[in-house]
Amino acid sequence: MSKFLDYIRLSFFACGLLLGVQIPAFVTDFGQALNAQLIEANNAISPFKNDAKKYFKNDLNKLIKHYKNLGDDIVGKGAEHISMLNMRQQSLESAVKQFEQSPYIFTLTSNLNDIKQQVWQRFEGQIILKRDSIIAAVISAIIIAVLAELFGFLFMLGLTRGYNKLFAANE
Repeated sequence: MSKFLDYIRLSFFACGLLLGVQIPAFVTDFGQALNAQLIEANNAISPFKNDAKKYFKNDLNKLIKHYKNLGDDIVGKGAEHISMLNMRQQSLESAVKQFEQSPYIFTLTSNLNDIKQQVWQRFEGQIILKRDSIIAAVISAIIIAVLAELFGFLFMLGLTRGYNKLFAANE
């Protein structure tokens, strides 16, 4: 029985290693997707920024206000879209800066779930043995092994107490 439990422990540890080695690859893919989204947003807002530079001394908000004040519902709606594009571009620019400062923490804590979901959907397991991968693999393996050991202990403790109560009640 002891050997069997050792194999289970080793299995959990190995699973933790395999999962942990994926973390840096996912973070890298997330950063690349974030940069790609920023490039796309920059390209989308660029013509409007050029117009703002040409006609409104580089003030995009004045361009948006001008479009809204034209009295045309369609152009006014376009102004709202330009404003949304601008906000998206600014938020992505800020996100890329934050990612560059601390990629792991930003990936974990950011609320850019649409980008995370896109990355996750096309993510394929990779084993790239860099220092980051090895550190993440060992840490996650230890955490998973400790949690498995703790749950196993609690499960066995519950079984033992239930068994003792069952037989104590029969006496």
